[in-house]
Amino acid sequence: MNPHVVLAVLIALGLIWTAGWATVLLRSPRAVPVETIQKSEARVRLVLLTSFAAIAIVLFILTLRRLPYQGTRIMELGPPPVTVAVTGAQWSWILSRTRVPEGVPIEFAVSARDVNHDFGLYDPRGRLVAQVQAMPGYTNRLVYVFPAPGTYTVRCLEYCGLAHDMMTTTFTVAEQ
Repeated sequence: MNPHVVLAVLIALGLIWTAGWATVLLRSPRAVPVETIQKSEARVRLVLLTSFAAIAIVLFILTLRRLPYQGTRIMELGPPPVTVAVTGAQWSWILSRTRVPEGVPIEFAVSARDVNHDFGLYDPRGRLVAQVQAMPGYTNRLVYVFPAPGTYTVRCLEYCGLAHDMMTTTFTVAEQ
């Protein structure tokens, strides 16, 4: 969901909240017994709490589609015809293949041999295009479609030791 839409919804809710309380203040020029106010306040709180909870649940469900989980990515991009096994080890990346095609979903099965690393993919212009954690004993799956051919760089994005800054490798994305 667009963050501007979320901000607009939150601002609208804030205005409704403020208008509601302004209306209550303007319509209450005379003294009201405390018991009456407490009952009304409890009902208003219940309605507002229920409304905010319902809105929060709806917003949470709407944002689930945008998460980069493997199942979601495969639904959006299709099943990956190419899988690259990636292992991070101090201080190198081991890739099962170093040439992949452009324009098709590529699955990176990323794990680590020793400590946690962060598998970061950079395009030929040096922009980060995707990343996933590399952890010992667990395989994370990253599905990505390379839009253009070129030489892509893999860098570790999590400090993993003295030679962390040298933990890079490259691979080629080729035209089909």
